[in-house]
Amino acid sequence: MTKIIDLAVIGAASPAGEAILRLLDEGRFPLGELYVVDADNSEEQYVDFRDDSLPLAELETFDFSKVQLAIFLTGEQTSAEYVSRATQNGCIVIDTSRAFRQDEDVPLVIAGINPELIDDFRQRDLIAIPSSAALQLLTVLKPIDDAVGITSVQVTAMLSVSEAGKRGQEELGRQTISMLNFNEIERDVFPGQIAFNLIPETGPFADGGYSLIELDIIKEAQKILSNGKISISATAIQAPVFYGHSEVVHITTRDAVSADKIGEILDNAPDVIVMQSQYPTPVSCASAEPGVYVGRIREDLDAENGISLWIVADNIRHGIARNSVQVAEILVKGYL
Repeated sequence: MTKIIDLAVIGAASPAGEAILRLLDEGRFPLGELYVVDADNSEEQYVDFRDDSLPLAELETFDFSKVQLAIFLTGEQTSAEYVSRATQNGCIVIDTSRAFRQDEDVPLVIAGINPELIDDFRQRDLIAIPSSAALQLLTVLKPIDDAVGITSVQVTAMLSVSEAGKRGQEELGRQTISMLNFNEIERDVFPGQIAFNLIPETGPFADGGYSLIELDIIKEAQKILSNGKISISATAIQAPVFYGHSEVVHITTRDAVSADKIGEILDNAPDVIVMQSQYPTPVSCASAEPGVYVGRIREDLDAENGISLWIVADNIRHGIARNSVQVAEILVKGYL
């Protein structure tokens, strides 16, 4: 890459922002000026990048005309308010919130799965990134669907507390310390005690009893697989894990296929690491190389053409940060 791109990271003090800054430091992105912008009134005033401490700019007053590209690591409401301000000032946006994922004129992109859709950014100067839970699921499902077809998917996603940002991580830490010291538990972020517990509520519920995160997984899978014939059901559970989402997945395939063949398909898929003799866990994979880890591939004992899998990925480093930076690299190399 010979181009130089001035970049803004909105939400740079968040766990995902910190991960993106590390990837920018380590990677090939042709970075010119870097602007770090606060998105949620963070207590931080500076963020570290390379050998410098960069002051956090305020989102409300940030001048987007200074940059060619912005990565938004913000919630739905903030993105809905400020993304249009960025694009109206000539800035291309990669947005990680749920605000635009289902818009027909906004490409929903996983760099290793459908990078060709980046070309559609021109309609609104905007690219959406899937939720981290959907991203790791689709990284595994897409090559299987391409090879043997998928007719149904059932997924139970166990989400780490880093999905709720630093506040979620801090609440798990505080509650764990309190419990080990036999003190009373205080909660603020989650609807119940998260330490040593599982909570089948991962955000607001919609009509029909599904949470918005569960509906996101379903809708994003349908949009990226471009196959309305696939039946998808999702359950999301908040787990007492700092980093790394885990998913129990059962699929039914169109064509008969063995567990060994599924392992072979995934061995040749981008960003997928198949563990045959062992199995991945959030702890082991959050400190490993980025990627989506698959284990416990097995054939259903009763259902015809049924396959079960166990999928784990670091939701921050791989699910949000790496995909955002990879999309940015493809965008710059091929389109700017």
